[in-house]
Amino acid sequence: MNEGTIALLSQWSLLCLAWMGSIDAQLLEMRISPKRVLAVICSFLICTFVSWKLYFAPIEVSLSGTLLPLLTGAWLYYARMQQLRRRLHVLGACATAILLFWLQWLFFTDPILMFWDERIIIPVAAILSILAMSRQSVAQLFQVIISLTLADVLYSLFVWKLSGTCQLGGEYAQDMLWSTVSLWYLVSVTRLAVLRIVKWRKTVSSHSQQKRW
Repeated sequence: MNEGTIALLSQWSLLCLAWMGSIDAQLLEMRISPKRVLAVICSFLICTFVSWKLYFAPIEVSLSGTLLPLLTGAWLYYARMQQLRRRLHVLGACATAILLFWLQWLFFTDPILMFWDERIIIPVAAILSILAMSRQSVAQLFQVIISLTLADVLYSLFVWKLSGTCQLGGEYAQDMLWSTVSLWYLVSVTRLAVLRIVKWRKTVSSHSQQKRW
């Protein structure tokens, strides 16, 4: 599979789910309008498909892989996150970014340690790290976007010293980002389903106890 294909498929899938209202429960929990989500995903999809890039020689910056994720993270930070815990979430995103960069550096220096596809290992490690630090959906999504973007910047600067070229937010990095976003969405859906089942069982058990009395 060509690099960037996973990102396009993930964006199309999330766009269809948002259009059909399948993610309204998650958006309601995060207090985000479906229209804004559609606008954000469409922006990513257009920029990814066209592959717009900015050049600051010798650095190449992808609009959909670096600038849009940072802008989306800034919007979540100022508009949707609690002011008291913003700095903690930023520190959590930076810690996750350092962890992901360390994993990528480890796999680069010693490929035999890569027991599975890197596009699976990195998203799983990111989600586990983020879930361990935050329970709020908005904070988790913020940390997913920012940590993957910062990790790509750190790794690109590391490769720059070796290859002489620096590409921020390339197709491979976009695959990483959207694989992690898709995995986070699946985890979020599973969590909400479990919470609803537990709540339903508690309601049923309370009704049954009232009938006994």
